[in-house]
Amino acid sequence: MSNSVKQALSVNPTSPLERAADLDATLASVAADPGESEQKFLRFRLGQDTALLAVDVITQVLKIASSEILPVPQMPGCVLGLYNWRGEMLWLVDLDQFLGLPQALSTVEAWATRMVITVQIRNQVLGLVVPQVNDIEPHEIRQIQPATAALFPSRLLPFIQGYLTESGSAVLDVVAIARAPLWQTCHR
Repeated sequence: MSNSVKQALSVNPTSPLERAADLDATLASVAADPGESEQKFLRFRLGQDTALLAVDVITQVLKIASSEILPVPQMPGCVLGLYNWRGEMLWLVDLDQFLGLPQALSTVEAWATRMVITVQIRNQVLGLVVPQVNDIEPHEIRQIQPATAALFPSRLLPFIQGYLTESGSAVLDVVAIARAPLWQTCHR
């Protein structure tokens, strides 16, 4: 792992905002240099486990205060609301709740601030709220195998691109998440 990645993901950053900014810069640098047989992934907490997203669909990782989220009435419970991101409104979804997983956020501190993985698919930008962002990891593409009902609950399968054979971690399919019927309601 490069020193910049280690520094961006250090356990004792100067401040949470600086850590998010460092991680954002690191994401931009690793996404710009993918290997042909290797791909970079961001590992984050999902439910009681961890999952992965390809860094090439990640625009930014933010740490925002819950007070900065504008709730939107009559939305599903997983939609936390809107956030002013770069002068545009960013829909925020609690990824655990969206996928029907147990809530991992349990402390007052965790609810006070949120980690948001901003992803972009075509012209759609979404904020995926997760309890914790861990690390950027390279993995051989051949290590990713198709997800099966024997390994994952059936409600998750439409949103899983595959899983890593060495760790069993799910690789989420951001396109499937962005195409979920939930977003048709939000973008009307």
